[in-house]
Amino acid sequence: MKTNNNVIGRLKNREEDALEFIMDEYFPLVKGIVRQVLLPIGSRELAEECISDVFLAVWHHAEKFKGEGEEDFRKWLCAIAKYRAIDFYRRERKCVEIPSSDRKGIDLFPPQESAEEQVLFKENTKEMKKLLNSFSSTDRNIFIMKFFWGMPSEEISRKLGLTKSAVDNRIYRSKKQLVKGVLSIGEGGN
Repeated sequence: MKTNNNVIGRLKNREEDALEFIMDEYFPLVKGIVRQVLLPIGSRELAEECISDVFLAVWHHAEKFKGEGEEDFRKWLCAIAKYRAIDFYRRERKCVEIPSSDRKGIDLFPPQESAEEQVLFKENTKEMKKLLNSFSSTDRNIFIMKFFWGMPSEEISRKLGLTKSAVDNRIYRSKKQLVKGVLSIGEGGN
């Protein structure tokens, strides 16, 4: 695209036709990135909302682009799309809670191929749910945020009003408790 540098300058000057040009030019790229990240959720509406949010972020933060040329702009746009999609994914996944062991719920992981593997998977899932539900509410929330949503300890500490070291200590204790629980299951006791 030979007019890209001109378009970036016009975008920084808040010229709407520049945004329209960028949307037309980069829509397939942004759509691909967003759909890849949000694929496990399977919501077309959420993906469309995220794509719109990406281009809105580009519009509002165009002056922050410091690169030179199309390749730098493309990388910057891809980074915005990826991180916005991750934010949407995390926000959507926060609504999912671990079902208690006494009610039917969704499986945490997809079942395996063979019938034997499916039975083993269901038993292991049931035991994992029991172990996670044996945690205190705070410890369970920290564990899910850390290992299912991939949140860093600093962010967890801010959200829960704890120190980072308290979060790290709870994660360490929770992992030890899980290992101990898994080992006792393997020995036939609980």
